[in-house]
Amino acid sequence: MNYSDEDVNLTTRIVLIGGFLGAGKTTLINKVAGKLTAAGKKAAIINNDQGVALVDTQYSRGKGFATAEVLGGCFCCRFPDLLKSARELVADEHPEMILAEPVGSCTDLQATVVAPFRVIFQDEFTVAPLMVLVDSSRLSSDEIDARSIGGYLRKHQIEEAEYIVLSKVDMISAARLQEIIDAVKSINSTAPVIAYSALTGKGLDGIVELVASDRRSAGAPVDVDYDTYANAEAELGWYNGQISFTAERVDTYHLGTKVLRYLAEGYEPQDIAHAKVMIRSPVSAMKMSLIFSNLTTDGVTGSRYAQGDVEMLVNGRVVSSPERLQESIRSAVRKAMEETSIDNYDFVDDCFSPGRPNPTYRMIDQ
Repeated sequence: MNYSDEDVNLTTRIVLIGGFLGAGKTTLINKVAGKLTAAGKKAAIINNDQGVALVDTQYSRGKGFATAEVLGGCFCCRFPDLLKSARELVADEHPEMILAEPVGSCTDLQATVVAPFRVIFQDEFTVAPLMVLVDSSRLSSDEIDARSIGGYLRKHQIEEAEYIVLSKVDMISAARLQEIIDAVKSINSTAPVIAYSALTGKGLDGIVELVASDRRSAGAPVDVDYDTYANAEAELGWYNGQISFTAERVDTYHLGTKVLRYLAEGYEPQDIAHAKVMIRSPVSAMKMSLIFSNLTTDGVTGSRYAQGDVEMLVNGRVVSSPERLQESIRSAVRKAMEETSIDNYDFVDDCFSPGRPNPTYRMIDQ
């Protein structure tokens, strides 16, 4: 697909792609960046997480994309860090657009991220319409029921979207897809809906065209109850671990599968919002995800076999107390390493529940 200069805003463009944990944001962002690069356009990426040791950043960098990260809190609470990262990417890499992925449990982006860029920093950046991914394969009435804590958060993400992307549509029937379109339209009747599949490529060109266009955000903030928002985020345990070891040869697929399968044994499928493993060495890199009970390999670079100095990153976002989640993943790693005959390794990790959101800016009147 070709894009002319008329299709692209030549100033630095901020493209926020939100959505709940496991909706497919990282995969989409990397696919969009790849399409833009192939078309001769330069895109950079900013990832975001409540913790550190982020799998997604290493994944994007491994694909060759200029990637920054904002850690220790969501974009709204770390807006100065987001602005600093964007400015550094502009200075160092000169991208035409920056694809920014907020934390999956984050909402109120119109008031706390889009509006500050549009109003305060309009001389430096333009802002694309806010795009929100919704996982069509696991959307149910409970998932967007505002009477439940988690449902309130997901529903608000849909309400403030300017474009809604229904991901993983290859996993559902045409009839079910229409039901989901009707459901999201009952929440947000004005946002265009794009059906998208990372597997088949359905809808990807339309998303790339939107990203590369000169269309700007014109959205308005939506009321949000910060007490309910904070309680929804606090339901999740947030785990990040880093394991380092040396190996002559290790099957990264088998090792990653064991870690995630052992983790899954300790929880109900619906409690696993998203868990990820990335294993990399000088000759290989492999990323895997677990969402509910669905285990997928997101990407492999080089051989599936790691050699030499190996690093394994583990991220877990699970409905759990931090203490239970940390012990569950530590146990899963220990079992997997033992069964892979790896006895000597360094293991550093952290686990917590996100604190109450405290945005740098919250601009509800523009």
